[in-house]
Amino acid sequence: MARTTDWGRTLAIVNPTAHAGAAAAIAERLRRFLALYLRDTNSFEIARTERPKHATELARNAEGFDTVLALGGDGVVHEVVNGLMQLSPARRPTLGVVPVGSGNDFARTLRLREVATDADLVQLLDCKRERFDVGRIRTTLDAANDPRADAPGTVTEHYIQTLSFGLDAAIGLGTMDLRRKVSLTGSALYTLSGLEVFGRGYRAFPTQVRFDGGPGQTLDALFFALQLGPTYGSGFQITPDADPTDGLLDICYACGPVSRATALAFFLSAMNGKHLKSRHAHLLQAREVELTFAEDDYPIQADGERIRAHRAVVDVLPGALNVLVHH
Repeated sequence: MARTTDWGRTLAIVNPTAHAGAAAAIAERLRRFLALYLRDTNSFEIARTERPKHATELARNAEGFDTVLALGGDGVVHEVVNGLMQLSPARRPTLGVVPVGSGNDFARTLRLREVATDADLVQLLDCKRERFDVGRIRTTLDAANDPRADAPGTVTEHYIQTLSFGLDAAIGLGTMDLRRKVSLTGSALYTLSGLEVFGRGYRAFPTQVRFDGGPGQTLDALFFALQLGPTYGSGFQITPDADPTDGLLDICYACGPVSRATALAFFLSAMNGKHLKSRHAHLLQAREVELTFAEDDYPIQADGERIRAHRAVVDVLPGALNVLVHH
């Protein structure tokens, strides 16, 4: 089993604003905590993010480190993953997570609890490396007019836990605005956002879908999740049996037309995985999914971060990252 001393040269990338500023203090406590066990802080460095996407830049420049810790919520994890995936596999550091955030779904997959006190840091000593899959999202764009394009007409992004579009994505993205207005966190915040979306934004999202190169079909999607891990939305068990090491996307979707009340009951039952008993639930696995959205402004989220696309091809990069998993 990997101990802290097996991390090698380690960089902690910290979102200092995460959890109302708690992450910055926890980063310093982590430094002191590791000093007790390592008796050498020269192999441990902290880098603080200063702007959106800065964690991606820091991770992209982490060549030479053995381990990169993402300290914050799912947002900083998402950015760090996107940075690490820009490094060659041979030079790609191991990813570790110090969960300090309102969602922490990827941390749940790693069996890590949120870090609030020094006692919670002890769990980091009982981790071992495992090869995890990474999701890849390739969107079609006008390369001449969109600076994100990394090849003619395309943008490539990655995710490590969840990708969804439709009402569930609108709910997840809605929590960003609600955090500034209410003191709720976790599943309570997600549920409140859900009630707001069902109150003012209930609709279907017509989408053309193709699974593993098969025949195309048009769906009036309400919820559509392409998962590597089992949960999203701070613990909603959308795909309870998802395995982030099996090289497959676990897909759950529901389509209209159904009443608002039926769709709301479906959403709420996903808190404990009971939505899978509904006749409206469709569950399958695939290695690649092609999506063409009827409109350009659908709510789409990857690990809680907004994605903009008209057309997307989503697939899996098996075992692309070494990840520290609690045991």
